[in-house]
Amino acid sequence: MRLSKESILIGIGIVAGGSAILAAAGVFVFTQPIWSDGGSSQSPAVDAARLETHTKKFSEEFVPRNWTHTENLNRAASYIHDEFARAGAPAVQYQVYAMDGGTYRNVMVQFGPDSKDAVIVGAHYDAFGELPGADDNASGVAGLIELAHLLGRTKLQTRVELVAFTLEEPKTREGDGLFRSEYGGSAVHVRSLKERGISPRVFINLEMIGYFSDEDGSQSYPVGLFRSLYPSRGDFIVIIGRIGQGRTVRRVKAAMRAASALPVY
Repeated sequence: MRLSKESILIGIGIVAGGSAILAAAGVFVFTQPIWSDGGSSQSPAVDAARLETHTKKFSEEFVPRNWTHTENLNRAASYIHDEFARAGAPAVQYQVYAMDGGTYRNVMVQFGPDSKDAVIVGAHYDAFGELPGADDNASGVAGLIELAHLLGRTKLQTRVELVAFTLEEPKTREGDGLFRSEYGGSAVHVRSLKERGISPRVFINLEMIGYFSDEDGSQSYPVGLFRSLYPSRGDFIVIIGRIGQGRTVRRVKAAMRAASALPVY
């Protein structure tokens, strides 16, 4: 059967239209656009000097912070505990557990009224191997501690739980991160949430938030396509969620863009 010229053109149009729709859907999934920042919010002031102090403390004094150096991990945990308490938290708790003969601990604190659908914000405080881990992840822990100081001055309508995780990094360069095992600090914390009957409304992980560069080409991507969607300079914060979490990602993105001039993608 011979197809008419009109049929061929219609077929090409359908294919092109379908491809355009798929491409637009892909861009939407990756970029999660928002159409309003919700206005400028009156966010409490962040103490930049305090953020720098915490980051230097972890990357200069508590080194190395991998799983074999429990003494430095314990010193780091004690520092986080004291900073959480200094922020005005009602009670700071350790989640203590054992692995390969060593003792490890998460540091946890709650703000706001008791609820079973708490917002959880976390950051891991260990570092890979012998590295100082200033960006990965002293910067995230510094942000977590500063958030505790902000929440200590805020009247909340729901429970917010902050947790500093231990044992996120892998034991070896070739291995998976310990967070994938039963010994990861985050895995231990998830088990405790289930035991307490808490079903988190959302979990936000602060990971490597301290990197910045305004030089072109300073930001690389694992997939070439991303270069057409995101900046070439590492001067922004990126929010990453799973497929199906688009609404939550957009809400966080809108809140962050309303609170700061820092670019958020």
